[in-house]
Amino acid sequence: MSKSDDESADDRGESLLTLEDPTDDTEEAPDALEESEPSGLKRLLVAGTVALVALAAAAAIVVLSLGEYQHRLDDALRAEAVSTSRDYLIAMAGFDYQKMDANRDHIVSGSTPAFAAKYDEMVKALRDIVVTSKGVAIATADRVAVDALDGDTATVIAFVDQHVTNVTAPQGSNQKYRMVVKLVRSGDRWIVDDVQTV
Repeated sequence: MSKSDDESADDRGESLLTLEDPTDDTEEAPDALEESEPSGLKRLLVAGTVALVALAAAAAIVVLSLGEYQHRLDDALRAEAVSTSRDYLIAMAGFDYQKMDANRDHIVSGSTPAFAAKYDEMVKALRDIVVTSKGVAIATADRVAVDALDGDTATVIAFVDQHVTNVTAPQGSNQKYRMVVKLVRSGDRWIVDDVQTV
């Protein structure tokens, strides 16, 4: 095209189509690649961070759930230890000279073999005194608490009140005892391994 043709096209208000320099396209392509790589890396980092946060949250929920489960299990074991000790001490501290063996089965079935033998020896030693004096005792254990719980063992402290009547004190007398009960797990229940008056 001649210069006069260009001028005449401009004069007529027509536009001419010109081609861009092909080197311009090749320069922009690497820039576009460079921009897409960081944005892909950013997306990958964000996705990784989100996954890590989700994993940490799930782990925290599991840990808290296990802690709550263990806490509830410990509470149930404590309640059972208190109940077992209370019933045991009431049976052990209560007696009637006419039915000396009435509580024996309850005591022996709730004891380890070693403590059951110790209990039998104690009853044997006291039997003559209780029968001769016509002794009757009623016991209560209103304050009972777990002092220690460690897996399959527990230590319970109890305050036992005993009201005793006999031939020398027909109106009765009150005795207060503080007792420490050692328990062990036997299957799915607590049994008594030792009782001490302190």
